[in-house]
Amino acid sequence: MATLEQRNHARSYLKKAEEYLASAEANLQAGRYTVAAGDAIHAGICAKDAIVTELTGTTTKGKDHAQAAKELRQALGQRPDAASTEKALRELISSKADVEYGVTLIPAVKAEALLRRARSLVELAIRIVRLNG
Repeated sequence: MATLEQRNHARSYLKKAEEYLASAEANLQAGRYTVAAGDAIHAGICAKDAIVTELTGTTTKGKDHAQAAKELRQALGQRPDAASTEKALRELISSKADVEYGVTLIPAVKAEALLRRARSLVELAIRIVRLNG
């Protein structure tokens, strides 16, 4: 079980995830699909940080985002949603370079898909961090 300080860190990551998700939703509604996609990616990464910190007490920070999905899967263990959650994060992370550094604008359909992935991660983070389940 996480210490009080670790739980506070998990809550902070969750708050960031929720803020990024809200921004992604607003940007999607405004037709800013590339920005919405970027916000969705950040929401998913922050949700991962919240989940892993709550379950293990710490999370890894680094440039190798592929490791983040493995870390998430390991922290979730045998939970029934572990595989789908890992897949959602992998899909978000795999789009990061194109969204943030590429020259192509992201279409609405892609932004919507990324938002769905982010939403699922944030919802799980809420259940684990805020609802302890």
